[in-house]
Amino acid sequence: MMYQMTAGLSLGILSLHFWPSLPDYICFITAMIIGGAIYLCLRSVIILTFAMGGLWAWLIAADYSQTVNRLPLERGNIIITGEVRSLINHNILDKKFIFLTETVSDRDLQRKEKIQLQLEWPNAPVFRQGQRWKFNIRVRRPNGRVNAAGFNAERYAVGTGIHGIGTVLSGQLLSGVSETSLRQTWFEQAIKQTETLPYQAYLLALSFGERQGLDQQDWTILRDSGLAHLMAISGLHIGLVVAWGWWAGNRVRGALPERQGTYWLPLWLALLLALGYAWLAGFSIPTQRALLMSALCLLLIRLEVVWSGMRVWLLVFTVCLFLNPLATYSAGLWLSFGAVLVLYLANVGGIRRRKGISVSGVAAWRENCRVYMLLQLVLLGLMLPLQWVWFGGISPVAPLVNLMAVPWVSLITVPLVLLAVVTLAFPSISGMFWQMADGSLHPVMTVATLTSGTWLPLSDGLFWCLLILIVLLTMGWFLPWRQFAGLHLSVAIVLWGSYTGYKSYRVPPQDWQIDMLDVGHGLAVIIQRHGRAVLYDTGNHWPGGSMVLSVVEPVLHRWGITGLDGFMLSHADADHAGGTADVLERLSPDWQRSSDRREGFAPCVRGQAWRWLDLSFQVLWPPKRVGRAANPHSCVIQVSDARLNPESQTSLLLTGDIDAISELLLARLEPELKADILLVPHHGSNTSSTQTWLQSLQARYALVSTGKYSPWPLPSVRIRERYRSHGITWLDTSESGQISLRIHKGEITVTRYRQDHRTDWYQALFRP
Repeated sequence: MMYQMTAGLSLGILSLHFWPSLPDYICFITAMIIGGAIYLCLRSVIILTFAMGGLWAWLIAADYSQTVNRLPLERGNIIITGEVRSLINHNILDKKFIFLTETVSDRDLQRKEKIQLQLEWPNAPVFRQGQRWKFNIRVRRPNGRVNAAGFNAERYAVGTGIHGIGTVLSGQLLSGVSETSLRQTWFEQAIKQTETLPYQAYLLALSFGERQGLDQQDWTILRDSGLAHLMAISGLHIGLVVAWGWWAGNRVRGALPERQGTYWLPLWLALLLALGYAWLAGFSIPTQRALLMSALCLLLIRLEVVWSGMRVWLLVFTVCLFLNPLATYSAGLWLSFGAVLVLYLANVGGIRRRKGISVSGVAAWRENCRVYMLLQLVLLGLMLPLQWVWFGGISPVAPLVNLMAVPWVSLITVPLVLLAVVTLAFPSISGMFWQMADGSLHPVMTVATLTSGTWLPLSDGLFWCLLILIVLLTMGWFLPWRQFAGLHLSVAIVLWGSYTGYKSYRVPPQDWQIDMLDVGHGLAVIIQRHGRAVLYDTGNHWPGGSMVLSVVEPVLHRWGITGLDGFMLSHADADHAGGTADVLERLSPDWQRSSDRREGFAPCVRGQAWRWLDLSFQVLWPPKRVGRAANPHSCVIQVSDARLNPESQTSLLLTGDIDAISELLLARLEPELKADILLVPHHGSNTSSTQTWLQSLQARYALVSTGKYSPWPLPSVRIRERYRSHGITWLDTSESGQISLRIHKGEITVTRYRQDHRTDWYQALFRP
């Protein structure tokens, strides 16, 4: 009965993921409730509990939707009061923080509501967690880029309960400095005591769960080494603290006289220590899971009740889902529960200490190493699907690095960090522990640095092949091949059929494809054929990152493309060329061209022409190379498949940011110029896309790359209507996300990633 109830509730809550709209979902749940009530007569509760879980998920999702709908549809200014919820590190330039709104003033309307906002305060004074402020902010609903791969900001907002994104224009402190939270006070003391230590960011992550100080290089090291889970307050660390508390409680109880009250001492001490460590971490999802799991296990041990590990896992999983159904949109929930489930399955499958091995000595040490290494390999394999879904790849060296790092950090670094935190009131003692903890991280980070570049991005095809192999090996592990040969064969056929269906979505050998990536205000276009690609422009960059790292490279890796055949720069503006250094370093193009003088770049000027995989590239503009290419000097390239499809050729015109004068001059030089697909010049501004030029081109599709909340009002409404008046299909990344056009013998198939791929119920909130 318990398995049916917990499984039904969990599946009902998870079913929210499969519905694009809440009204349709509630109709489905209503039908399930009626069916469940009828089916209950047959003494089964799984359908009814499924419907109850779905109803609860719908109520939470509807409440989230209602709160988001209170914010302006477009970016607008409001006045709010509330409390700062994030720990603030004023040594970090990134001044983003979570603010829980209590009152919103909209004109003359005053209303009470709890809205959680992610705010940024560029010129912020000193402010701290726990303080109450009155802010004048410019706010918008959560919105993110939609591409074949890369970070999904909208899903992140739902998973973390963020209702809006805003910028603070001005603020007034409503509470005194004394109202700063105790956690913030300790955090600031820890920052001050560790400011000279080389691994300060890691120490703060291990002590307070705050990883704001980790830069892009740190994250790359943690990703490549597989240590990202270790450098934070995770379920592993909570479990260690519980074990220490239980051990200490047993020792203290043994030293005290026999009394009824001391019987529960180990349990209460273990939970108290775990609760304190989770409080330091801000009660993140992994710590919540670990607390619930620990409390349940300790209670069962003390009551001498025997439950299977699967029953404990399922109950805690269901409770966590019930407490926060929207947490299913965050990676933390799946990774933490997934790892625990894998460890349980490994134990059931026989990966544990063999009987007859002594608990001490060389034989025991070898046995522990054997079990530990096998567990790391199983985690690498069985966690592959989750790693691919959330991060797009795996770290092959993670088992080896974790073999050394996990016990070292858990048994040496974490205890030193905790001792440093509890002695913060005594700076000399605390500083000694901080230094010892910092020194203990040196060998770990030295090994982690050596793994740089070992991250293995998994393409869709490689992922499917590995998934088929892992599923069959896992089934063979638990279900012997001889007794279940038919089942193994059936699963293999189903998986292979799914893989074959997936392959049908790949670009066929006779076709070619154009992808305008969603990079906000900027431009990045990929042309691919035969599993190879060339890139036109890079999108923007910022301190510590770029669109190449966050969008272009993940998308290429998802397609199984690890490098570029060619790279073309239209001009030197940051929104077009900002990621040039990352392209050259990470994607290693065989050749590169630009309209300005750049070291290692061939000229991209009128008269240049070349072929690539039977596609013809002809440069039409500018007439000569310049020192620094501005908008009028953008490299205009016509791409044609006349050689590939002589009877039904299709052409693409890459235009960069050319202006009206450049268009006029180009029209005189190329009076017969035609283009089936046109990149709208200068993001659809009023300075280009002249009437005469559009009439002569006779384009069928117009592609424009813009950002929803760009500071520039682009594209121009007048220009957009001009294209539509000519019967040209208008495709905008701010509305459609990544735009893909597949060309097959003159036929063009358009895919808009926001509308044509899988949609979720929350997308309508952010992009009505």
